[in-house]
Amino acid sequence: MTSSYSTTAKRSQFCPTGVSALWLPPPKPWALAPWPQPTSLQSQDACKPEHLSCGDLCVPPEQLCDFQQQCAEGEDEQQCGTTDFESASTGGWEDTSVGRLQWQRLQAQESRGPARDASGAAAGHFLSLQMAWGQLRSEARALTPTLGPSGPNCELHMAYYFHGHPRGFLGLVVVERGSRELVWQAPSSSTGSWMVDKVLLGARHRPFQLEFVGLVDLNGPGQQEAGVDNVTMRDCNPTVTTEKDQEVTCNFERDECGWHTGHLTDAHWHRIKSHGPGYDHTTGQGFFMLLDPTDPPARGQGAHLLTGPQVPAVPKECLSFWYHMYGPQIGTLRLAMRRHGEEDTQLWSRSGTHGNRWHQAWVTLHHQQEPGTEYQLLFEGLRDGYHGTMALDDVAVRPGPCWAPRSCSFEDSTCDFSTGGWGLWIRQANASGHVPWGPQKDHTTETTQGYYMVVDTSPNALPQGHVASLTSEEHPPLAQPACLNFWYHLSLHNPGTLQVHIEEGGRRQVFSVSAHGGFTWRLGSVDVQAELAWRVVFEAVGAGVEHSYMALDDLFLQDGPCTQPGSCDFESGLCGWSHLAWPSLGGYSWDWSSGATPSHYPQPTVDHTLGTEAGHFAFFETSVLGPGGRAAWLRSEPLPATEASCLRFWYHMGFPEHFYKGELRVLLSSARGQLAVWGEGGHLRHQWLQVQVEVASTEEFQIVFEATLGGQPVLGPIALDDVEYLAGQHCQQPAPNQGDTAAPVSVPAAVGGALLFLILLMLLGLGGQHLLQKRGCPFRRGTDTAAPGFDNILFNAVRHLRCGQTRAPASMLATMENGQQWASTQEEEVVQTAAGHPVPAVQALPVLYTALASHSGPHKAPSFLLGSSHPPNICNQQPIGQTRPWHLMQTAPVLGQTSARELDMGPPPSVGQAMGLRGHAELPCPSP
Repeated sequence: MTSSYSTTAKRSQFCPTGVSALWLPPPKPWALAPWPQPTSLQSQDACKPEHLSCGDLCVPPEQLCDFQQQCAEGEDEQQCGTTDFESASTGGWEDTSVGRLQWQRLQAQESRGPARDASGAAAGHFLSLQMAWGQLRSEARALTPTLGPSGPNCELHMAYYFHGHPRGFLGLVVVERGSRELVWQAPSSSTGSWMVDKVLLGARHRPFQLEFVGLVDLNGPGQQEAGVDNVTMRDCNPTVTTEKDQEVTCNFERDECGWHTGHLTDAHWHRIKSHGPGYDHTTGQGFFMLLDPTDPPARGQGAHLLTGPQVPAVPKECLSFWYHMYGPQIGTLRLAMRRHGEEDTQLWSRSGTHGNRWHQAWVTLHHQQEPGTEYQLLFEGLRDGYHGTMALDDVAVRPGPCWAPRSCSFEDSTCDFSTGGWGLWIRQANASGHVPWGPQKDHTTETTQGYYMVVDTSPNALPQGHVASLTSEEHPPLAQPACLNFWYHLSLHNPGTLQVHIEEGGRRQVFSVSAHGGFTWRLGSVDVQAELAWRVVFEAVGAGVEHSYMALDDLFLQDGPCTQPGSCDFESGLCGWSHLAWPSLGGYSWDWSSGATPSHYPQPTVDHTLGTEAGHFAFFETSVLGPGGRAAWLRSEPLPATEASCLRFWYHMGFPEHFYKGELRVLLSSARGQLAVWGEGGHLRHQWLQVQVEVASTEEFQIVFEATLGGQPVLGPIALDDVEYLAGQHCQQPAPNQGDTAAPVSVPAAVGGALLFLILLMLLGLGGQHLLQKRGCPFRRGTDTAAPGFDNILFNAVRHLRCGQTRAPASMLATMENGQQWASTQEEEVVQTAAGHPVPAVQALPVLYTALASHSGPHKAPSFLLGSSHPPNICNQQPIGQTRPWHLMQTAPVLGQTSARELDMGPPPSVGQAMGLRGHAELPCPSP
């Protein structure tokens, strides 16, 4: 936990005239003699005022307490914070309190606290909180002389006791140029006995002071008290380097090695042990570095983790590391190189969530081979909210260049792509809006500040038929087939031909596109198989057209073969689907995970593709959508216009029963705007459900999955899996899935089932009519439970029929996971759970044709759940058991019907019509 203080502490200089004595407190029992001046630092006639004379040396004030010994006996570093408080000089600590409390050096026997000091001596002394007569501020403060600068391993060790429940405080603050940084705070649950702790102060390049701040209610209930003893400054010399300081390679299992946290902001990296959703990469149970999103950004959002000064051994080195960026608001992680007197050179960066898994990154370090050249490596975490975590683990450095990176956004560099002899490919952004060629926005950030690679294909730059090449570094051999994805942008004027070649011993062309472009980035994908080291070459072949260009962005090599446009099973990532957070929607994004991976957020336990915990899916946790957060989008690549295509996908909702919170919608987004073609909201739980949506668009479009809220936030994920876009195909009945396959039903069995159902319907109708004539239309809730295998909620919003109205009984067709259609009588509004608990549905909703998943298992024909619920004084078309589900029956499939979809199609056909029967039912009005 960190905090910020608005007041400015008095900065005392360590010199004979600069150390002010403590103001005298009231008479006993709070009396304390002033802290004495350090006798070993008295000014000498041979030295200037405020200088320290030791032997033949005169030490100026700026070299006192700088952690670098000048005097042979170390007099210049004796009163610099290190003390056991046995000496009256108190190690240079000075009370600067102006309130009702003060710090006093007391003997253990005289204090209200422990009867012995931290060393166990009854006659020992320590610093204790005592009463004072000041009125300006409540807290007590004790300040050191000006210290430092300090080295990266500088630590303060101390013993303390503290009992200040419920509102007490004991902390250590670094005061630097008037600003205050809280670097340590005693736990509020301290028992009051002596405790030992250490505080990493780290490298500080400017002088600073340390300040103990204490606040307790000495007159309040309980034994409230605080004290400090045995303060020691260790390893603070900034000029001393150890073997540990050169340890850039680190798995963080022992300690931080040569890495240390920066202090320019209040946000810090912490070395933590694996627990719960936080797990390391090395062993899964070890240590890693974590940036906690709950650290308040008191002086900026960034957190720095950096090495000490390093001396390069070879011209090129390869730095590899594992990173974890997970959450709907994650921000940016950057890696930079810092040289003295120069601006930081950004080497690598990633923004937004990258799924609930560890990823490896490689960066080639290019060093200057001049004598005395030093550098530092710096990881900077820039947060974008409080929902998500960043982590680092297993950093390693080896001589020589790295393999080509598996992904490249060109935001930081060219990723070591070579541009050939002419150098026509250039890395640029369009931040000024006046570049002569290239897209207005990049693909990575979709802003004018984002970078991409572009080549001018105008005839004066690239004559017709000439070639401009962009070649990667070597990639390692592939153990399995992979897919190389890249985004390209072609100008409106014909730029020529973009070709992609793979060089593996020989050279083969794997991609070519030659067409007029537009205003949209498009996805290109090529399958790659390579048993040897290989390179990818992008070639622009000029067409000789003025004001033309080609651009590239966001290269990504993922395991497994390439998928069809608009399709993804999410096993290796999000494929061509973009989850970029949109500020206008609150800045949240979809995520990617598996059931086996520990997560901070609720998620399905298994995926749909594999049906196991190891399978992956896309998901979004809607509970983060607070004020200002409206929705999160998952967008496909641009798809060509289509007269009729089919979108299939499986979705999962995990909201508490009877809560209507999360909502999933499918939008078609084009230049004309957005069109909602499907939507579902509610509390379907712990089940993967399939949906088919007919898609049609007269122009290029994108499919958008929108996760949003239907009420106040509540914990519960919306997940997607096995998205399939079938271009140019109408939706058909989904094929049966293994495990959900119904047993084949013969034609005689189907006819027999239909006749049995009809007979039962007639018997129930006669009995119900007789009962209604005697009792009228009572309103009751059903209590029967549904057959096992269903845990869905059934929606029906058929218009209410009042007494005397006539119409055929309504029905609802439902498409099961096994692809069969089943008929059921379904009337007034009802939301019926599998347990038989009816939930009133919203009136005036259109009839919903919904796909329900059956868990009846193989070799069983699916059962269907029927039921209705009515307000008082409205008669039931189903005469018996107004709210009781009908007995579940095995019914025959309805032949010749199209696949059901959730569209407003008006009232469905009745059961009789579905079976080729005709007729109607009339409801008699009960006598008053």
